[in-house]
Amino acid sequence: MRPFEQTMRKTLSNRPGTALACAAALLLLLSATATTVSAYADPRSSSGSGRKTTDFIDCNDPCNGGDVNYELVASVQTIKLAFGNHTFRGRTFARPDPTTNRVREGGNNHMGPTLTVKPGQSMHIKFRNELFPEETEGLLPKNVTLYDYWSRLITPGEKIKYEYYKKPVDAPELMEVDWSNIPGNFDWTNLHLHGLDVQVHMFDPVGTHDPRAPHVAIGPGSCYCYRFDVPEDHPDGLYWYHPHLHGSSAVQLWGGMMGLVKVEGKLMEDLERYNVRDSRDFVIWDPALQSVKDAKPDADHDVEVDEFLAGQTTLSKIHPFLVNGEITPVFGGVGVGEVLHLRVLCGTIENENTFIVYKKAPPGEEVDYATYDWKEHAVPFYVVASDGVTHGGQPRRREVLVLAGGQREELLLVFDEPGEYVVSQQGIQGMQFFDMYGHPHDQLLAEIHVEERPGGDRLPTVPVGEMVFAPGYRPEETIESHQISRTETIVFSMGTNRDTAPFPQYYINGKAFSPDRLDFRADPGEAVEYILVNANHNYHPFHIHVNRFQVKQMGSELSSKKYPILDEMTDFDQDVWRDTVAVPPNGRTRIWVQYKNYTGKTVLHCHFLAHEDTGMMATLFIGPPEEFGAEGSIPGLLLGSGMGLLVGAAFLALAGLLWGGMGPSHRPYGHYLYSRAAMNELKASAASKTLD
Repeated sequence: MRPFEQTMRKTLSNRPGTALACAAALLLLLSATATTVSAYADPRSSSGSGRKTTDFIDCNDPCNGGDVNYELVASVQTIKLAFGNHTFRGRTFARPDPTTNRVREGGNNHMGPTLTVKPGQSMHIKFRNELFPEETEGLLPKNVTLYDYWSRLITPGEKIKYEYYKKPVDAPELMEVDWSNIPGNFDWTNLHLHGLDVQVHMFDPVGTHDPRAPHVAIGPGSCYCYRFDVPEDHPDGLYWYHPHLHGSSAVQLWGGMMGLVKVEGKLMEDLERYNVRDSRDFVIWDPALQSVKDAKPDADHDVEVDEFLAGQTTLSKIHPFLVNGEITPVFGGVGVGEVLHLRVLCGTIENENTFIVYKKAPPGEEVDYATYDWKEHAVPFYVVASDGVTHGGQPRRREVLVLAGGQREELLLVFDEPGEYVVSQQGIQGMQFFDMYGHPHDQLLAEIHVEERPGGDRLPTVPVGEMVFAPGYRPEETIESHQISRTETIVFSMGTNRDTAPFPQYYINGKAFSPDRLDFRADPGEAVEYILVNANHNYHPFHIHVNRFQVKQMGSELSSKKYPILDEMTDFDQDVWRDTVAVPPNGRTRIWVQYKNYTGKTVLHCHFLAHEDTGMMATLFIGPPEEFGAEGSIPGLLLGSGMGLLVGAAFLALAGLLWGGMGPSHRPYGHYLYSRAAMNELKASAASKTLD
């Protein structure tokens, strides 16, 4: 018998009350297991229908049966970044040039290929994972250990400026650990098509209705065949893809594992009709990087992904906003009076952005754009589409946009005079509760150089404000109030409990994510109102997978006099369609969603992926009650055998407490009760234990 087991047996034999309490816990566990198995049983899993159980394939097999077919390869690459002369090595979808065996320099070189598809087409994607251990060995960040969390809490960094909920425990192994929400396994991955209304694809296989289905987790050397059907009426516009394996998505996206998806259709036809022919991508990315310690002069790279997730108490100083992989790139060749169409993706992991355009000050005139008054100096632009859905009618004139991570905006810019213009990131500073992160700093995102052109063959046929665009949605899709069947509240909150890992703690409705628990359900075709509540003084972008929604209300309890950007953050067009929306600091957002096209098991979450990776995500099951099982099966269990287990557990728990309780020498640890003596035997190994 191992020493730990001997200690536990001795502890239980010496403390009858503890023994009864543990017996109660065992019965509760059996009861919960019985309830869970019956409640979550998928009637189709045993129907003998031959339902597909996985989409994993042999890497030699094809995945090319779609109207359009692509292959994505996750691998480790060395990339020359266009800022600070830095060279980055990390996990990415970027592919090396076959002649040089190196990733090209400049122009979104950190991203994967752009996927193009049309409404009504099928799209198959072969996903190949080449993140082999021999390639990632020694690559930062390393997997998180209990010691990482504990040491940063017991000796906090200088940027920590807020009250903790509890004092840190005496040793790392005494921390309560939520194993489901510890970041790690950075070489395992999967794929999410953000914003596309296609089959649910977070759990295996694609489109699964099994409530117990596991995450799609593609290991090194493995391949997966994603098969998607894009509906005939799918809105055309800008979407994107990125990894979404819980615990590793933030690190992988910080490494550049992302790419664009463009659904072709009516919008580009309308733009061409108005002689708008200059369309460009504007991808905002916020890599969190750290210098490689003791890098040799002849090393092939000098920066890697920051270890921010190992405690979330300090953030790298190498944390720029890059646009198209460059620091303040120049968009040149724009003519006076011509229309520049920018496809803007806010592909940030932990930050929001502003988009404000100014005429650049003349040489010799010093201007601090961080404090520039956008209400007086901003150059207006027009929003023609949001999150892939074209606004019907005339485009919306704006001076400021606040973009959350995951959002897309398609903008039309026109300049009446030549010169240099700047796109400014400003005004968000101070909106973060956790100053220790390093809040989004003010920065010039890009420059736009406008010149006079002879002739006028690229001038629009009508002024931008008078252009009329076909809506990206069918009018009958608009959700009406009488269709709303119920209202649910979704609360985003954070904990600062210093005896718990991960730290901080991130919750939806008071619970950290569990893939084995079903949190929300909706009937196919049902229209639901969600009240999204932000309980903290910072910003959470909300995203539902494979379902867009209408935004009805936004507001915050904070003062817009103190935070002027709040007025811009909560300024939205009534009933605008989105798949990602801001929940303002100490604020609420009201949305309506109708679950129309696809059913199965999926998720909703905060799209600050560092928050999502550490718990701020929930499961969503779209399907009838008999598939979900919770409504029909649990009451029967409570009246049947499950009730006997529950009553027995309650009796034993009460008896244990009356017999002396658990005493001051015990503390909760996960689902079990360990004595201090038993815990001491774990000290030597726990401090160095890697959380896989």
